[in-house]
Amino acid sequence: MTGFLWIMLGGIVFGIILGIISGLLKKQVGCVLGFAISFMCIICFFVDITVEPVKNPELQKNTITYIEGVEFPEIYKAYKENELKADDLYKNKRYRITAKVNGMTNDGLYNITGGATLTMELKVDNTIVFFYAEFEKEQESVLKTIKVGDTITFEGKCLDAGNWVDCELIQ
Repeated sequence: MTGFLWIMLGGIVFGIILGIISGLLKKQVGCVLGFAISFMCIICFFVDITVEPVKNPELQKNTITYIEGVEFPEIYKAYKENELKADDLYKNKRYRITAKVNGMTNDGLYNITGGATLTMELKVDNTIVFFYAEFEKEQESVLKTIKVGDTITFEGKCLDAGNWVDCELIQ
């Protein structure tokens, strides 16, 4: 168990003790604060243990190659037809995608550890499809060379047709 997990476990215990003591002393603010601390530490604890640890990210990125011959429209259509079946075929595999940058942000839920999320657009048949591509912090310098409206090629891991993570810009 990592040091962070021990700290979160300590925060859970501290929050519960603070909540109980404050409750016995009829201090409503302390009681609420104690249980709020516990609740937040429980969330952080479970988020940390459910995220797959990466021992050597550079080694993992170099050993995972993208799957050739599969284009975004095929993935998109498969998810529209049957998401469960498409997950079996495409989820957590790396693909190379070429699409237009519709928007760029470096904040929000996907970027807890830094990096940027690009909103991408691509025409599939007669439909314009929007999806998200999340780039890690190491990609920031290369992302500064592109702008909204550019067409780029990136390699990323498919979570579903609308969400791509661990993306790397291909130049």
